[in-house]
Amino acid sequence: MSVGLAVTKQEIDGRAGDVARSFQRAFHDVGTLKLFLDATPDADLVALGYTQGEVTTLKTAINELAQLGTIWTGAAALPVAKDFRIFVQRLWGVGAF
Repeated sequence: MSVGLAVTKQEIDGRAGDVARSFQRAFHDVGTLKLFLDATPDADLVALGYTQGEVTTLKTAINELAQLGTIWTGAAALPVAKDFRIFVQRLWGVGAF
């Protein structure tokens, strides 16, 4: 008797499609948030309750994700290896890898 989901072509295809869509959606969401943060002065974010250090971390992380998005779309190349998780991991909380 098997327990859990059976591994089938349909299961693998569905999972692959979901992952691909998640990436596409995430890069779109990063672009939207970057536009907002670029247009928002640091002082406005501080007034919302962020410290200046938190604003710097937030803006740096989103800028790095946006850079990764330009590499994803072929609009830019990565000249030197870079760990994009440095600032982003400060945002993701539980579930680090």
